[in-house]
Amino acid sequence: MTRRPQPRFHAIPTNLIMGFLGAGKTTAILELLKRKDDNERWAVLVNEFGAVGIDGAIFSASRAIVKEVPGGCLCCVVGVPLQVAVNRLLRDAEPDRLLIEPSGLGHPKRVVETLSKGSFGEVLELRAAICLVDSRKLKDPRYATAENFIDQIALADVLVANKLDLAVPSDVQAFDALAGRCNPPKQLVATTVNGVLDRAWLDLARNPQRKALFPRAHDHRGFEAGQPGMQNSGDGYRSRGWVFPAGTRFDHQRLSDWFSRVSPERGKGIFETEKGWFLFNSSDGMTTVSRIAPAEESRAEMILPQAEWEAMERALMESEVSPFLEIQVAL
Repeated sequence: MTRRPQPRFHAIPTNLIMGFLGAGKTTAILELLKRKDDNERWAVLVNEFGAVGIDGAIFSASRAIVKEVPGGCLCCVVGVPLQVAVNRLLRDAEPDRLLIEPSGLGHPKRVVETLSKGSFGEVLELRAAICLVDSRKLKDPRYATAENFIDQIALADVLVANKLDLAVPSDVQAFDALAGRCNPPKQLVATTVNGVLDRAWLDLARNPQRKALFPRAHDHRGFEAGQPGMQNSGDGYRSRGWVFPAGTRFDHQRLSDWFSRVSPERGKGIFETEKGWFLFNSSDGMTTVSRIAPAEESRAEMILPQAEWEAMERALMESEVSPFLEIQVAL
């Protein structure tokens, strides 16, 4: 009897790291990458709503093996683009583990289905899907009633309240109540700060019985074509991105002042400044700044609800930067 040849890749442990806008997915993955064993090769497939792609550049700057699917959400490109991206990443990285970060505005149902069937069913071993939640947002109906947000939680095996240091007791109580209503129960419910996840959570089993409550929540109400650098969503959000020529350098203090003044609900940027390379990460009007390894070029992305976009546009044009131009450092 001829034995069937073993595929080149087989049962690679694979985890989805999910969460709505600003929950801390990117920070969580960066923390996991810092604490992985040195002899392991991990790859990251990152999907972003915006067309520019900030997270992929952040992971690449941290020496991760990365493949980006920007300019939409994985559930809307779940056919050939997703399959090609995964195949290329596996071929190029030959990873011991694959982490997938879907867009915070995306619905994970079809991603899970695609990766657990057909040829991917043998190549990948889906393990626990982890969903991060900012418990402070549970009182905001824009989040609490969003179908994508609800189904990210429904399809998660591990539910984690991140940013616990910023939460008040009523936020934690709301999270505990949310977790208690989950059926089937979660494999694990936990809290954390700064996106720190226990490496052991990645190896918890995936429960295939978890079902989406709104399986058609994002059925190509999806993404409209926008002007260059602009991305619109059927969920009521808009993104605008900028990519700056290599060698463009920014004034660190003026850049910090600009983020404080414009105060985007969700914004990220990696910039070369006179002090080195920095990641600017804004959520709920609060901006953190941290050093980052050099990237190929500076870039930025802003995401806002459609209703707030006109005010942001005015802020961009009324500021001194028009936007960003005036805070560049002359070479």
